[in-house]
Amino acid sequence: CMNLVPAYLGLALAAAPASAQDMDLIKDCADTRMADGQCDRAQLAEELGLLGASDMRIFGDYGIESFAMLTALRYGASALFFADEGEGCYAEEERTAAVEIWSLWVAKPNDLPNAVAVKYDVYDDIMKGIVRMEVGC
Repeated sequence: CMNLVPAYLGLALAAAPASAQDMDLIKDCADTRMADGQCDRAQLAEELGLLGASDMRIFGDYGIESFAMLTALRYGASALFFADEGEGCYAEEERTAAVEIWSLWVAKPNDLPNAVAVKYDVYDDIMKGIVRMEVGC
């Protein structure tokens, strides 16, 4: 039964309306890379969970695997959520999935227009923070 918790969280995150997301919070957390403790990780998890296909579509237009980006960020959201809830084993499982998907499928092309590159870098910095998360099982 506990193995279903990540699936339920994923469904809950998928059901959230994308229009409510706070990109300023995501950007602020990316800027600090979550390392200095000034990023509200629970709020970041919620905001990442609000991301939808329409938010990633611009990246697909430039050859980036936008579905992989979205999937990795959603797994990252789950990792943050479970870490905040003290569920280290689940957090590590979700973090590992996020990192693997991002590292295998998501790469920044050299010819991205600056506006798209800046937005990509925000999500890339979020993933760098997720990579550095310390969670224990």
